[in-house]
Amino acid sequence: MASEEFIIRPARPDDCGEIVRIIKALAEHQGLGDRETVSEEALREDAFRDDPYFRALVAEVPGTVVAASGEAAKLVGYAMYYFCYSPFVRRVMYLEDFYVEPSYRGRGVGTTLMKKVAKIGVESNCNKMQWVCLNSNDVAIKFYKKHGGKDVTVEEKWHLFRMDREDLISFTKL
Repeated sequence: MASEEFIIRPARPDDCGEIVRIIKALAEHQGLGDRETVSEEALREDAFRDDPYFRALVAEVPGTVVAASGEAAKLVGYAMYYFCYSPFVRRVMYLEDFYVEPSYRGRGVGTTLMKKVAKIGVESNCNKMQWVCLNSNDVAIKFYKKHGGKDVTVEEKWHLFRMDREDLISFTKL
């Protein structure tokens, strides 16, 4: 598939239904299909507010028809990112989600999408882009390494910690 056959562009509010469809496909791909995912309304509210929680790029294939909606374009991938800050490197872009539908892989969609996200990071004067990847996702790990991604799990000895909402509430009651 030549790059002219797909378009990488910023997500729009009317893309949220398709993005939710792709998020559910990602959850299935990661073996997390039983997890609840974000709703179309919540996604729209969080992405298109004055101070958005995240931004997204989408990969669109013009001329294909989405069966459910009859629309003349189909989203086949997305990248969701936001900016954060590190006192060691300053500006950081965090790639929260990155997914291309399996039938569109190997056609340059993922590489182009990742390059566009990276370019936004460079243009925003970010000094680092980081993300996490399931250790069982060998295809993604190979893709990231092929494009210069460094797996710092062992090398830099970082551990990822998390507090879910219930943990946060419980912790604040201490």
